[in-house]
Amino acid sequence: MTVDTEEEGVVTGINVTPLVDITLVLLIIFMVTAHFVSDTGLKVNLPKAAAAEINPTPALTLTVAKNGELQLMGHKVDENGLRAQMLREAQLNPGVRVVVAADAGLVYRDVIKILDLIKQAGVSRVALSSEKL
Repeated sequence: MTVDTEEEGVVTGINVTPLVDITLVLLIIFMVTAHFVSDTGLKVNLPKAAAAEINPTPALTLTVAKNGELQLMGHKVDENGLRAQMLREAQLNPGVRVVVAADAGLVYRDVIKILDLIKQAGVSRVALSSEKL
């Protein structure tokens, strides 16, 4: 940063161009890295529904891929890990909500199995995720 001075030593202006350049470079870096961070989840083809809603209240998100792979809040889990996590969440917060984002190509029996597992763990507020038509 350069400072313009007169002969008496009085500061007449500050050159902020380098500061702006650095800020713009950091902004670009954050924008590029944010794109890669957001694309790390399971790819799920959600079914379409005319009455799909956006939930304003926070909830736990369980993603179920077509191959049966489970991710709870972005972390891979198996059925035993899911059961343990649901038991823990139900004990900590009896009103906890779980949103299940199951792939449209999943067999209905598999979705019911996951929903049953969540309900048996003590979570009573479960919703299915869909995309608006």
